[in-house]
Amino acid sequence: MPEITLYGNAVSAFVAKARIALDFKGLPYREAPAPGGHGAPEYRALIPAGSIPGLTIDGAPLHDSNAIIEYLEEIAPEPALLPKAPYERALARALLGFHDTRLEPAASAMFPLIKRDWRREPERVAAGLEGIEAAYARLAPLVTRAPFHLGAAPTIADLSYPVTIQMIGMLTAEFGRKIAPPPAIAAWARASGEIPAAARSLRIAGAAMEAWLAGFRGARA
Repeated sequence: MPEITLYGNAVSAFVAKARIALDFKGLPYREAPAPGGHGAPEYRALIPAGSIPGLTIDGAPLHDSNAIIEYLEEIAPEPALLPKAPYERALARALLGFHDTRLEPAASAMFPLIKRDWRREPERVAAGLEGIEAAYARLAPLVTRAPFHLGAAPTIADLSYPVTIQMIGMLTAEFGRKIAPPPAIAAWARASGEIPAAARSLRIAGAAMEAWLAGFRGARA
């Protein structure tokens, strides 16, 4: 196997997604923070895109969490993170796309408010919370099987959601209105989060998020 290094930060749900894929497949790798932070010249020397997560494979750079997952699926097909049947592969990718373009961005939109004195911006807070609730409402009819999206075996689509759902709970609690997912989504995320690879990233991301939130609480005290 090639020598793999994963770059990013522990708060990012996209970094968690790549870490989960590596752990799920049992691949040896090293994890390191992006030197200088994502976008920094030092990091761009390693990952020219400057985004996180970044991966180096024997020194060769790769960016974008989904491209990283597809690469890992190619070099280590088992255990599979995507179904074998073309239609089910497409369904898994579609649900993964919903995570990346709908749910995670709705959560990330709350980060700037945490950094500011959000109590002075009630309309922005309300709009952000409504955006999360709307994303959950659109996700609910897409999760129709049990325990996982496509039946008995988890895919990367299942495993990508628990960290983001945990993030949403922690972020929204900070605003005094913790948003819980609808029951079907909660049960699905719970089953997905019990997979060891996802459980490990839940612990890592949860601790990092709490530390990040605590830093802004302290600054406002």
